Amino acid sequence: RLGVLHVGQRIEEQADFEKIYKNAWADNANACAKQYAGTGALKTDYTRQRTQWGLIMDGWNSLIRYYKNNFSDGFRQDAIDLFLGNYSVDEVEPASPLHVKKDWKFLALPIIMVVAFSMCIICLLMAGDTWTETLAYVLFWGSASFGTFAIILYNGKDFVDAPKLVQKEKMD
Repeated sequence: RLGVLHVGQRIEEQADFEKIYKNAWADNANACAKQYAGTGALKTDYTRQRTQWGLIMDGWNSLIRYYKNNFSDGFRQDAIDLFLGNYSVDEVEPASPLHVKKDWKFLALPIIMVVAFSMCIICLLMAGDTWTETLAYVLFWGSASFGTFAIILYNGKDFVDAPKLVQKEKMD
């Protein structure tokens, strides 16, 4: 009806158009997802052609989204609340609710956990002279990584980057 196809042509026979259309669709999905979630869209290779690499990238994007959502996106909600007027700045109170001093554990504990876990894996891959020596190293670094993970898990709410602004109360 729009004159895109000639009389008698069928859309199913237009492989070039289908490829262009699907790529434009997937590119648009990627642009929207990057704005909303910070990563490209998941499953865009279904639209194009499913590959093993696409499956790996979906997993990677899911991990990045999980990290961003829990540990680095609180400021986005604060910005939206300020922009939409859901939070009003109190001119009387000099302290900003956005500035919260982070404790040493926010940097030190994740680094300790990653180093300890890496050392545990290295000790497993590069065995010592005896199996008891290897076992001792693996147990030490494994318990260090498990211990720091348990501390991080116990203090989980402190590590999450939650929005710091509260909704302003409804004025009647």
